[in-house]
Amino acid sequence: MDDGSQGGFVKNQSDAQNATLSSSGGGSIITYLVAGLGIGAAMSILLAPKSGAETRQWIANRCLDGVDTANKSVRRTRRQVKDMMDQGQEKINEAVEAGRDAIGKS
Repeated sequence: MDDGSQGGFVKNQSDAQNATLSSSGGGSIITYLVAGLGIGAAMSILLAPKSGAETRQWIANRCLDGVDTANKSVRRTRRQVKDMMDQGQEKINEAVEAGRDAIGKS
C-alpha cells in the first residue's frame, strides 16, 4: 500500500522543491530574484578587472551621469510645461478680449 508518499514525507528533492514553490507564492520568487541580482552585482564588482578605487570612481561617475541626465530631462519638461502654460494664458487672454468686444458691441 505504499503510494510513494511515505506517510506524508516528500520522496525526493524534486517533490520538496515543487511543494516549496507551490506553497510559497510569488513573494519568495521575487525575493530570490532580488537576492540573485544582488549577489550577481557583488560578484561582478569583486571580479572586475579594475581596482576597487577605479570601480568606485566608475560607479560614482555613472551615478553623476544619471543625475545629470535626469536634471536635463526635468529642465526640458519644465520648459515645455511653461511654454504650454504661456500658450494657454494667451488663449485665455484672447477669449477674455473677444468676450469684452462682444459685450461692448451689444
